[in-house]
Amino acid sequence: MGTPLSIAMCSNRPQKLANAAWLLDCTAVGDEVLLVVDLAPGPAETNVLTGLASRGVRVLSNGANRGLSHSRNQALARCAHRHLVYVDDDIVVGRETVEAIRTAVSAGAGIVGVWLEPTFIGPPSWWLSGGQYHYLGVHHTVEEAKTWGACMAVDTKLAQQIGLTFRNDLGRRGNSLRSGEDTAFLAELRAAGASERFLRDSVAAHQVPPERSRLSYLLRRSWWQGRSEVCRSTALSSLRKEWRRAVAPGPAAASVGRRYLLSLLYTGAVLSGIVTEGAIRAIRRGRGRLPGSS
Repeated sequence: MGTPLSIAMCSNRPQKLANAAWLLDCTAVGDEVLLVVDLAPGPAETNVLTGLASRGVRVLSNGANRGLSHSRNQALARCAHRHLVYVDDDIVVGRETVEAIRTAVSAGAGIVGVWLEPTFIGPPSWWLSGGQYHYLGVHHTVEEAKTWGACMAVDTKLAQQIGLTFRNDLGRRGNSLRSGEDTAFLAELRAAGASERFLRDSVAAHQVPPERSRLSYLLRRSWWQGRSEVCRSTALSSLRKEWRRAVAPGPAAASVGRRYLLSLLYTGAVLSGIVTEGAIRAIRRGRGRLPGSS
């Protein structure tokens, strides 16, 4: 038998809770499937969760919407095995991908990422090209592909040894689209000595519903990206990164003129988020509500 895995799905969407069931089909003997429920379940949700538990899913409930970082930390603290695979509630992975992750962690990898492929429900509009794929948690080019939280494995033992958790000032919560809790966590895990494997030939399909392809959502998402970058103290470098991503070529890239137009649009939204977060933090400092303020 190979290295046992804990596979955790964190969800705050009632209609996605049942998706934890198909993870059971990807497991081997000794694995566990966790569902971290980030909402206050009503009668309908309770029935779904009872059914999942009867099939072997281990259900952990936050009791309310406490955010993605809190949910990830719940799984990190309470999983049964050293190697924990995080899977978003709108990700589809096959048994072969899970087995490739198992092989990588068995060989000593402390971080494992996979190729995140978009599954669009409806054709993308003119305002969405490969340069904006990262807002949707999917990869565009092999050269730019990195380990992201939509499907990743981490070494919980190493994280616990250094007291590492996901930052609660990052990650989605309620209507907030803050991001970067996964990449911030991985950066600290690498700094602590974790080796990393990115499995370019192993795929996880990330569903992109029509509402996440809308211009209003993408601009809102990029605005929150700017706010998140201020929290991570990477505001200036993030603007260069956003511009470079938007104008870069690739299989799903737009024409040159449209790439530069989209770059102005989305980099401007990120900049607006940076300015907003900076202003909010300045006001809070003035009121003595931030650490280190007078």
